[in-house]
Amino acid sequence: MNMRILWASTALAMAAVAPAPAAEYNSNHFFAERHSLVRGPYVEFAEKVAEATGGEITFRVFSGGSLIPAAASLQGVRDGVAQVTYHAGTYTPAELPVENLIGNMAFYNTDPFVMAMASTEFSMTNPAALEEWRRNGVVFGGGYSTSEYYMMCNTKVETLADVQGKRLRMAGGAWSRFAEHVGAVPVSIPSSEMYTGLDTGSLDCAVTPGDSLDSFSLGDVVTSMNTLAIGNYYAGFLWGYNKAFWQGLTPEQREVLFGQMAYFLAKGRVEFSADVDKAIDSAIAKGMTVYKPDAALEAALAEFVASDEAALIAAAKERGVENPEEILAEFKKVVDRWDALLEGVDRTDVEALAALAQKEIYDKLDASTYGVK
Repeated sequence: MNMRILWASTALAMAAVAPAPAAEYNSNHFFAERHSLVRGPYVEFAEKVAEATGGEITFRVFSGGSLIPAAASLQGVRDGVAQVTYHAGTYTPAELPVENLIGNMAFYNTDPFVMAMASTEFSMTNPAALEEWRRNGVVFGGGYSTSEYYMMCNTKVETLADVQGKRLRMAGGAWSRFAEHVGAVPVSIPSSEMYTGLDTGSLDCAVTPGDSLDSFSLGDVVTSMNTLAIGNYYAGFLWGYNKAFWQGLTPEQREVLFGQMAYFLAKGRVEFSADVDKAIDSAIAKGMTVYKPDAALEAALAEFVASDEAALIAAAKERGVENPEEILAEFKKVVDRWDALLEGVDRTDVEALAALAQKEIYDKLDASTYGVK
C-alpha cells in the first residue's frame, strides 16, 4: 500500500476518537531502541506513564523508524499515526522555521545539558514557537540536546588542510555552512545512512555525537576522530503530541506526562553523555585514533561562529519568520539563564536535574490550558 495512503487512512481512524480509558497509543522514534533517547525517554517512559495512570495511557513504542520514517515524523504525529513522536527539525525547515532558527544557534553554547533545558523552556513558552506548534497540529512536550558533534572519519583528519575537500555528513543548516567555510563538502543524509556512507567511501567523515560509534555502529568503519566541538543538535522535539490526543486528556493525565517528561529529559541527557564516553573509550581500545584540532582549524570555527548569525537571520526571513533578531535575543536569554541555573549542578545526578526541570519549566505550565487554548 502507498505509504501516504496508509498514513491518511490510519490518521482518519485515530483522529475520529478522543483518548479513552485503557487505550493503547502509538509512540514513535526513528533511533534504535538501544539509543539513550529511546530506551529511557520512550521505553521506560511508556512503562512509567502506564503505571502512574493506572493503565489509562499506554504507549506502544515503535523504534528504528518502524512506524514512521524520520523525515515524516512531524506529519505522522500531526495526522495521528502516532500520538507522540520524536522529530528532528532539520527535516522540516519550511514547516518549523522558528525551531530551525534557534536550532542553528548550535555554536552559541555547546553544553548539552544547558541546551536540552533551554530549548525545552523556550519551545514551551515563546509565543512565536508556540504558534508554530499550533500551526503544525503538534503540542510540544519536551526537548533534548545531543552531545557535541565530532568528526568521525575513515581517514586521518587532524588539521584544517586535512578537512579541505573531505565529504562530511552534516545535519544541514549551520553545519553545512561550516563545512563550506572550511573547504569541505557537506553531505546531507539521515543518521541511519552514516555507516553505509563511511563503509563504501561516499563519506570521509560523519559529523555526529560520539555515542554514534556504538548506537549507529560507526566504530566498525571509523578509524579516527577529531575532537573539534562542532556544535550540538536540539532542533525539533523529544516529545511532540498529536493535538487531538493531548486535548482529550484530563489535566491530571497531563500532569503525569509533565512529571515523567521532566524526569526523562534529565535521565536521557545523563545517559547520552555516559554513552558517549563509553563508545569513545571502546573505539579507542579497538584502535581508533583521536586527534585534537590544529590551531588553524580552531580559528576557522571561531571565525565561522562570529559570522554565521547573519546567515541564520537571513534564512529565517526568507522562510517568513517575523523579527528573527528578537527571537534569537530571547533564546539567548533563556540559554544564559540555564547556564547560570546549572552552574555547579552534578551532571550525573538525574534526580537533581529532573527536579530543576520540573521546578523551572513544567511547574510553571497550566495543565488545564497548555496545548489546549
